[in-house]
Amino acid sequence: MQPANKINSFEAIVHRLKKTLPDSIETYHTNQTSTYPLIKIVLGKGNPQRVLISAGIHGDEPGSVESLLSFLQDEHYLPYINKWEITLLPCINPHGYEFGTRENHQGKDLNRLFKVDEPPIEVFFAQSILSIPFELTIELHEDNESTGYYLYQKGIDAKDDELGIEILDAIKNIMPINLDDEIDGSSANHGVIGKNIDISSMDWWPMALYGFSKGVERCLTLETASQFDMATRVNAHLTAIKTALNYFSNKR
Repeated sequence: MQPANKINSFEAIVHRLKKTLPDSIETYHTNQTSTYPLIKIVLGKGNPQRVLISAGIHGDEPGSVESLLSFLQDEHYLPYINKWEITLLPCINPHGYEFGTRENHQGKDLNRLFKVDEPPIEVFFAQSILSIPFELTIELHEDNESTGYYLYQKGIDAKDDELGIEILDAIKNIMPINLDDEIDGSSANHGVIGKNIDISSMDWWPMALYGFSKGVERCLTLETASQFDMATRVNAHLTAIKTALNYFSNKR
C-alpha cells in the first residue's frame, strides 16, 4: 500500500538542479514513472576519465541525495571538470524518496534487481548508463543502524584496494568509522567490505556489482551513518567522493 503522506519533495530536487545546472540536465519519462522523471546530469563531456556518481536508489536514505546535490550546488566538482567526465544520477528512486521508503512505487528494492531478466524501469535506466565504460563508480547510501561510516569496494586491480582505507582515514575526524568485524551480515576489515566477493556465485547483484560486471575499474558503495546530523553526513560523503577522485586523478 502506498504511504499516505509524502516525506520529501522530489519537485524541490528538480528545482534545485535546474537552478544550479539548467543546461546539463537530461530527463527521461516513462509510463511507469511519469510523475517522476529519471534524471541524469553529465559534466565535462568528452574528458578522458569517466566517473558515475549516484544517489537515492533507496528512498529512505535522503542523506545520499543531499550529498550529491551539495556536490553540485557548492561546485565541489570544479577541480575535476577539466579531466573527468562526471555522470550523476541524483535520485534513482524518486517515489521512494518522496514517501520515505526503501522500495520503489512497486514495492521493489531496486538495489537487489540488477541481475534479473526484466528489471524495474529505474534499474533498466541505470543499466543503460553503465553500458559504456567507467573507470570509477561511486554510490551514495546511508545506514540507520550503523555506528559510523563504512564502505564496500570491488575492483579489477588489487593495488587499488588501499583506496577504501584512504577514504576512511580522510573521514575519521568527521564521523567515526564502523570498526565492527561484521557489518550488515558481511565480514568487514576496518570499515571496508567486499573486495573478495565472487560475483559469479551471487543470486542477485546490487548496482555496484553490475557495474563491475561491465568492466568498471573500481566500484565504491559509501555508507554514512544516519544517526548523525545531515550536515555531518553530507560532509563525510563529500570528503569520500573527493578522496576517490583525487586518488584516480593522481594515478594518471
